[in-house]
Amino acid sequence: MTKMNISLIAIGLMFVCNLVMIFARKITNGFLRFLVKAFAFLLLLVVLVMILIVIFV
Repeated sequence: MTKMNISLIAIGLMFVCNLVMIFARKITNGFLRFLVKAFAFLLLLVVLVMILIVIFV
């Protein structure tokens, strides 16, 4: 995978994470909201690793 492809995938994952967070705000159940937000946070960690790969490799 080239750096450009990694960057485009990271941008797409950030967009997906944003949509997941919007969805989490609409959920009324507290535990389910926590699980969805935790998933979004883990997705952002993946994006961070991808950004670090693009910068340092």
